Amino acid sequence: MSEYKWELIQPSDDLWQDSIRCQALYECPKDVAGKRLGPLVPYAGKYGSGKNFVGEVYFNFGWVEPHVRVVEAFAVNIAKQIAQNPAFAAASTIVGIPEGGRTLAQEVARHSGKRFVYPLKEPKGEQKTGGKAEFNFVFTRNDLHPGEAVIVVDDVHNNFQNTTDTIETIAETGATVVGFCSALNRSETVEGFFCPKTGAFASDNFPLISAIRRPLKEFIQEHPDVAQDIGKGNIEWKVKQNWARLRASMEAHRK
Repeated sequence: MSEYKWELIQPSDDLWQDSIRCQALYECPKDVAGKRLGPLVPYAGKYGSGKNFVGEVYFNFGWVEPHVRVVEAFAVNIAKQIAQNPAFAAASTIVGIPEGGRTLAQEVARHSGKRFVYPLKEPKGEQKTGGKAEFNFVFTRNDLHPGEAVIVVDDVHNNFQNTTDTIETIAETGATVVGFCSALNRSETVEGFFCPKTGAFASDNFPLISAIRRPLKEFIQEHPDVAQDIGKGNIEWKVKQNWARLRASMEAHRK
C-alpha cells in the first residue's frame, strides 16, 4: 500500500494561481475549434423558466479550505479592504454563508477583530434531479440580534440570487447588513456595489469587496452556445460530488 502524501500549499501574491494549485478550479476543456471536450457545470440561481444558469468554469472553494495558509491569504486580503472602507466601519459581526463562506468568514473575522456567526443549511422542499440543490439558511446554531450590523461573507458571488435569499433571512432577525465580501466575484455585471431588486433591502446600495474579481460567462440553458451540450447531457449536475471526474476531464485535455 502506497503512503498517502499531501502538500500544504503556501500562498503567493496571485490568489487565482494559488487556487489552481489547490485544485479548486475547473475549466471546461475545448479543442482548437472550440468544441467542448468536458462537461458544462450548473451555477446557483435560476432564471424565468426555473432552470439553473450554466457555464464552463467552476471555482470550488472547498478545495482551498484544506490549505489553511491560502485561506488565510484570502482572508487577509478581504480584512484589509474592510479596514480601508468606511462603509464597513459600523459592522461588529461577520456572517459566513455555508459551506464555503463559513471557513473564509471565520478567518476574516479573526483578522478584522469581529464576531463570527453562521447559519445552518436546510434543504428547500423536495430536491429535484437536473438542477442544483437548494437550501434555506436558519440561525439556530448562532444568534443575530436586532440592530446588529453585519458583513456577509460568501465564497463566490455570481448572479446574487442566493445573496438576496440570505439577506432576507438576516432581515428576519432584525440585524442590519452593511456590505458583502467574497473570495471571488465572477459576476459579469456587478462590481463594487450590489443593489437588491426585491425584499427587505430592495434599492439599498451595498458595498461589495472580493479578493479576486474575474467576470465569467454564464448562460441560460436555451442559449445557442450551450443548448446542444445540454441536449446531449454534457453537463455535470453534481459538481462537488464528482469533482475528481471533472478535474480528470480537464487534466486529460490540458495539452
